[in-house]
Amino acid sequence: MAAPTLPQEVEEHLKAAIQLSYRHVYLRFLDEAEVLIAFNLPAAAVLIAGVVLESILAGPREQEASEDRQQLEGWFELRNSVAHAQTPAVTLEQAKQMVEDVRRSLRGEIKVRPHAAPPKPAEAARQVRGKYKFVPTSAAEFIRRKSEEVRLEHDEHGS
Repeated sequence: MAAPTLPQEVEEHLKAAIQLSYRHVYLRFLDEAEVLIAFNLPAAAVLIAGVVLESILAGPREQEASEDRQQLEGWFELRNSVAHAQTPAVTLEQAKQMVEDVRRSLRGEIKVRPHAAPPKPAEAARQVRGKYKFVPTSAAEFIRRKSEEVRLEHDEHGS
């Protein structure tokens, strides 16, 4: 049986949602790296930032300045040398700069394509998506249904 295919627009939205989810996780890792710097643990911060950096370098990238790419690869080499105990000591300044550069790269990582840009607020309010696309509804009808659900729920738990 052939797997169902998604329309291209849906597929692009799903990919964007997944990228945003990954981005959120990566930013949390970088927050943790900053906490490690605050605890005066630069080597640990470099290792955590290196995990994010490795993911960024492994993923598809839009064209970026070669000097930016060289800087990121330099940070990746520092991460590798720390991970394999080849660097005797990493300074707090090196760790701070690495975390900042990785964060800056991550912020520029996800580009919103023109066709995937969110609709203007006036248009978004008129659009109905998902399972309710073909269900006629209004604010008054929604409020009536919700109040009925709450009343039924209250009667159910109150008895």
